[in-house]
Amino acid sequence: MGQTITSRAAVQSASQDELIAIFARLMRERHKATLYLFGSRARGTAREHSDYDIVAVSDAFGQQSHFRRCLDRDELWHTAGGWRKALDLHCYTPGEFRKEVAGLGYLGQARARGELIRIKPAPRAQQAQGRSIAQAERRGAA
Repeated sequence: MGQTITSRAAVQSASQDELIAIFARLMRERHKATLYLFGSRARGTAREHSDYDIVAVSDAFGQQSHFRRCLDRDELWHTAGGWRKALDLHCYTPGEFRKEVAGLGYLGQARARGELIRIKPAPRAQQAQGRSIAQAERRGAA
């Protein structure tokens, strides 16, 4: 009696939320970016190995070509705890983002379905926890 049973899906959801919140904090600190989640993880239909579809929006990206934006994405993703988790990061300036969301492309469709979710950055204390999770996963894979 009084026992709490936590499903694997609930644990995965909590760790997913923590991962993207820590990544959002790191992206905000490094690139002054606001992040949005879309795709299967925003819809709640993701499978265990589904990638993370994330949009980063920052004025800083306007000074770079599309191919040179956020070249440190893998470093930040792994620091957040995203080791062995696929990331599909799209980087836009605020103006580019507004056009994409207003259009008929994937972001416009995601917005129309209510599947474009702004990610709230994690407090700094969670960053260290994200690193320790990633380190433990790397040790387990070795």
